[in-house]
Amino acid sequence: MLGSMSNGFQRRFEEAINAANIYVHLQELYGEQTCPLSHATVNELMTSRLGEGASLHDHGVWMIGLIEKLVSLDLVIPNELSTDILLLSLPSLFDGFVVNFNMNKLEATLEGLINMLTTYEATTKKEKHVFLVGSSFETKKDSQGKGKKRSALSKKH
Repeated sequence: MLGSMSNGFQRRFEEAINAANIYVHLQELYGEQTCPLSHATVNELMTSRLGEGASLHDHGVWMIGLIEKLVSLDLVIPNELSTDILLLSLPSLFDGFVVNFNMNKLEATLEGLINMLTTYEATTKKEKHVFLVGSSFETKKDSQGKGKKRSALSKKH
């Protein structure tokens, strides 16, 4: 291709290639320092944990934001690893979900995973509430054979 060009055009073409290479090299040497920023972001991502009583949705959005920040710094994390990092940031309340997710080899986007976790959280809270209401009273027969309701909290062992 260069052989078919005039000498003047060949020289300009070679200079442009060299100038582009020089520019890229200078950007690598003196451009914005992304290493400290990416290190701090990875550290924050790996140490983030969902706190007691904190919003699962807000935590998930925060984690996705950190992952997207790393992508903007040219540090791409595979989806499987992102999913594992998000699941590892959850408290033991979600252990059943994590086991089920991994055993069934489910796949989801991070947004979809947050929706699944939110549904799981709502379901487990509802089940606990129903369980406590359902077990708060029990019937015990008195000496005459009649049933009496007693609070589960007031029975003696």
